[in-house]
Amino acid sequence: MTAAERPATERTSAPPPVVSVVIPCYLQAAYLAEAVESVVGQTYGDWEIVIVDDGSTDATAAVAEGLIAAHPDRRIRLLRQANAGVAVARNNGIAASSGRYILPLDADDVLLPAMLERTVGLLDAEPGVAIAYTDYVQFGAAERYITTGRWDLEALAYSNQLGISSLYRREVWAATGGYNRNMRHGYEDWDYWIGAAEHGFAGRRVPEALWRYRVASASRDVAAWDHRRGLRRQIARNHPSVFTPGRRRRFAIRRAAGAARYWAGRLYRRIGGQGRPDAGEPS
Repeated sequence: MTAAERPATERTSAPPPVVSVVIPCYLQAAYLAEAVESVVGQTYGDWEIVIVDDGSTDATAAVAEGLIAAHPDRRIRLLRQANAGVAVARNNGIAASSGRYILPLDADDVLLPAMLERTVGLLDAEPGVAIAYTDYVQFGAAERYITTGRWDLEALAYSNQLGISSLYRREVWAATGGYNRNMRHGYEDWDYWIGAAEHGFAGRRVPEALWRYRVASASRDVAAWDHRRGLRRQIARNHPSVFTPGRRRRFAIRRAAGAARYWAGRLYRRIGGQGRPDAGEPS
C-alpha cells in the first residue's frame, strides 16, 4: 500500500476533516488536475479529497500521484479499483473518507471558490437540512446558467432538480445505502436524491452558481439521455413506494403533453411561424 492509498488515520494524527470531496475518475486524466485545484482553491479549508481511479487505462493514477506530491500539506489520497462504474467508485470513496459532510465532484467538473464556504455554512446553521445544493454553470460544448429546482418528492420523482455536486451529511449516504450500482449507465445521482427524499431528508437550495459542469459532445450524460426511458423505469423499480401507479400515470400524461408541445413548436418554426410557442420537452 502506497502512502497515497493509506487511510488518513494511519498517516496523520490530525482530527478528521469536516468535508470529504470524492472524485471518481475514469479516463479523465486530462481534467483531473483542474478539478483537484478547484478544491485546493476553496475559501473554506477543512477538507480532504479522495480520488478514486475506476480502472482507468490512461494517466489517471500518475496525475493523481503528482497532485498528491504537489500538495504535501493537503489531505489528498488515491484509491484504485477495477472498473466498476461511477456509483461503485463514489461509494468506495465515501466509505474510505472521514468527513461528516460529503461532496461528490466529477473529475471533469470544477468548483468555484466559495462552494464549500456557502454550503458548509448552510448545513452548520440548519441542523434540519441534510443536503445543500446550488445553481451551476455549464461550460465546454454548451454554456448556460442552470437554476436548480425545489426540494420536493413529487418534483424530484418527475425530474432531477439538482446537480451531482451537492453537499450532504454522511447520514444521508448511510441511510440510503449509497449510490445504486444498477444505475451504471447514468442517472445514479437522480436516483440517489429520490432515495434521500424518500427517507425524509430535506434539501435546500443556495441561489447562486457555485460550481461548473463540463458539457462534452460524448459523455455519460449524453449516453444516459439516449437511454432515458430505460433508466427512468429502473429508478421506478428502485423506489416502488415513490412511483405508485397513480404517480406514474400522472407523469406519463405530463411527458406526453410536453412531447406534444415540443414537436408542435418544431413544426411551427419549420413552416415559418413567428415567435416561439412553448417548446415543451421531448419524451
